[in-house]
Amino acid sequence: MKILVPTDFSDLSKVAVLYAANLAKTLNADLILLAVININASAATSMRWEKLQSEMIKNSNEDADTLIREIKAQVDSAPQISYSYVIGYPVQDQIETFASANGADMIIMGTKGATGMKKVLMGSNAAAVIDHSSKPVIAVPGETVFKPITKIVYATDMVHLDDEITKVAQLAKLFDASVEVLHVIRSDSDKSFNTAQITADVIKLTGYSKISFQVSKNDSTAEEVDNFVVKQEADLVAMFTHKLDFYEKLFGKSITRQLAFHASIPLLTFNKTTII
Repeated sequence: MKILVPTDFSDLSKVAVLYAANLAKTLNADLILLAVININASAATSMRWEKLQSEMIKNSNEDADTLIREIKAQVDSAPQISYSYVIGYPVQDQIETFASANGADMIIMGTKGATGMKKVLMGSNAAAVIDHSSKPVIAVPGETVFKPITKIVYATDMVHLDDEITKVAQLAKLFDASVEVLHVIRSDSDKSFNTAQITADVIKLTGYSKISFQVSKNDSTAEEVDNFVVKQEADLVAMFTHKLDFYEKLFGKSITRQLAFHASIPLLTFNKTTII
């Protein structure tokens, strides 16, 4: 198994690298650090292009050596760690191409909160990677401290529950973790669900017994998922996403991306378009 960790060597990205190293150790996986050296078009066409590129590569290599030493000093029996860099933009396309070409099974990267117009104008590398990745992505908040994954909260809209819970169960089995499946409905909804029957059905489907299904009412799905995660003392939130159109990006209608900015624990996303 290979875990890819894009990094810019900032404090935020170091949190994600440390988390990934501990997770890779648990899974007996190899860790690949990736720096995307992003030089804009005006710089690329200038006379100083080659000198600038050479200096950025040198700095990146030095930062990577330092980071790898730090990780090995902090993680006992650290996993195999390698480093690569690519030159180009946009960042999310470079990461996706590298991940596919190098057989990465998962991407882990840091994320931080952003709200209002800042989110719309500045965006987030993590959110962009979630949009474009064909691989599962774990977005790690800046305050995260790694702990073993023993409980996963999987938030579902019920549209493709069978396909999605199969993927989540496969991951949960790697950690022998329980899965709390949560479906959020509006507070004024009169829908009813046989939670015991749905629980039995998904256990039979996946062949994994550590699964339960629950329904909560709240007009804000993101708020209810956050509340449920805290109540359950979960170690990971899992959701399925899809590529957003222009209006969804502008008005922020994606629940997954709201959680990528606000979740208090790591958020695991699968891209629906690559699974369904």
